[in-house]
Amino acid sequence: MANDNEDSGPTMWFISACVAGIIAVTVIINKICQKCRRRYTHYDVPARDISKGHRWCKTEMFTQPTYCSVSKEHIIQGAYCDSCGICVDDGAVRVANRHIPCKVLSNKSDILKHHWVKGNLPLCSTCTVCQEECGHQAELCDMRCCWCQRTVHDQCLSKFTEICDLGHFRDFIVPPNCIQLKKVGIKGRRHLIVSTVTAPIIPKWQPLIVIANRKSGNNDGEHILRSFRAILNPAQVIDLHEISPQHGLEWCHLLPEVTCRVLVAGGDGTVGWVLDTIDNLKLKPAPQVCILPLGTGNDLSRVLGWGEGYTGDVVIKHILNQMKQSRVTHLDRWKVEISHEKRIGIPLPRKMKMMNNYASIGVDALVTLNFHRHRESRPSLFGSRLLNKFWYFTYGTKDVLERECKNLHTKLKVVLDGKELKLPEIEGLVILNISSWGGGCRPWGNSQGKFPTPRIDDGKFEVMGLYSSFHIAQLQVGLAEPLRLGQGHKVEITLSGGNAPMQVDGEPWEQHPADITITSNGQATMLEYAE
Repeated sequence: MANDNEDSGPTMWFISACVAGIIAVTVIINKICQKCRRRYTHYDVPARDISKGHRWCKTEMFTQPTYCSVSKEHIIQGAYCDSCGICVDDGAVRVANRHIPCKVLSNKSDILKHHWVKGNLPLCSTCTVCQEECGHQAELCDMRCCWCQRTVHDQCLSKFTEICDLGHFRDFIVPPNCIQLKKVGIKGRRHLIVSTVTAPIIPKWQPLIVIANRKSGNNDGEHILRSFRAILNPAQVIDLHEISPQHGLEWCHLLPEVTCRVLVAGGDGTVGWVLDTIDNLKLKPAPQVCILPLGTGNDLSRVLGWGEGYTGDVVIKHILNQMKQSRVTHLDRWKVEISHEKRIGIPLPRKMKMMNNYASIGVDALVTLNFHRHRESRPSLFGSRLLNKFWYFTYGTKDVLERECKNLHTKLKVVLDGKELKLPEIEGLVILNISSWGGGCRPWGNSQGKFPTPRIDDGKFEVMGLYSSFHIAQLQVGLAEPLRLGQGHKVEITLSGGNAPMQVDGEPWEQHPADITITSNGQATMLEYAE
């Protein structure tokens, strides 16, 4: 028995060593594979197969006199193709799919010809040839090119050139004769993707990639996506409800010598998601990002001149004309690193977030956190911008009475550029990267004595304190000044003695005791509009 015990010791040690070695090798191989996947990950730009028919959108009532492209009779309801614009009665969809061609995404011709669609011209259309009004007769008449958007009389069409130059917005459009498609995937699930793109000979050509979620902005995103498909190559329009932004930004890899423009239709959160993706993909040259604001806050959009938000109809041609007049600017971006205290001797994982607009701890974040929790539990009560502002006001008023963040200053130690700040009795601490905060409030103002006027590209942020929820309300209506604590390039915040609400760019959570460090993470290339 003694010999058996003596033999089993080395044997068990050998087995344990082998198992540990196998586990170690497996972990190393797994990490190597993960790095390789991250390095060589390839994203595909999806393309719709138009051989399967048009991209139909049903409507209960057309907003202008409309005639069926198949029967030529007047219709009140039916369907329209958001790519080429034909309109049909519900019963004519199959016939239209078989006999009326849709706007092509790709062709092999050296030249691009007009794609004429008969009838249902926009109101107040003018013939490009004779300059007279066209499309106003009570019938399916006259023609429109779904690429250049020009309109002509039926009798004037023979006098018009057959080659299309893509019209006024040619510098935004990827012509179909510059695109090659290919089918990928396994049998039964094969689909088309954009395989190669050749830059056309168009002066100042910078193709536009539109990224939006059709469910965002009380479904305003759906209208925006449809409207852009009618003007651009439909493959340039990316729906985040179906695919991630990585797929849309693959256009930048397909055109490595061209600086693309990216229009993000959404709120500050969607814009941040796209900017993070651009950083992760390490795109060179970096695309120029423009914002079409949807949602409630839209502080970054306000600062860059794109407005507080769109509701209802959005005139796409007006947006594109504004983009033509915009200028390139740069936005400082900041890395927020959160190192938690050990719990029961176990270190918690480090959290890292990106900040484009602002970050806060305390009463400001508490209002955002309460709003977020109630929206998650009852989304039907948060369907419009007006209702959202009402709920924000409600939660702010509630905290005026409860003061959940009282004595926050006793939990915080703030070191700005190596110098510790002396905090008075505050209930909130805000780090501002842009001048707009809380849905349009501009608390910091311009030059204030020892502090120079803030800019979004100066490599510095502003630190301010909030005395209470009531102080926030006063700032919103311009009846109070913020507590300006300083400007800097790096801030180190130690939260101890309990939890506190925290948020970065509108994403709130309950923060446990931790060390929080905010440092520079480069700049993003943006488009700014100034009338």
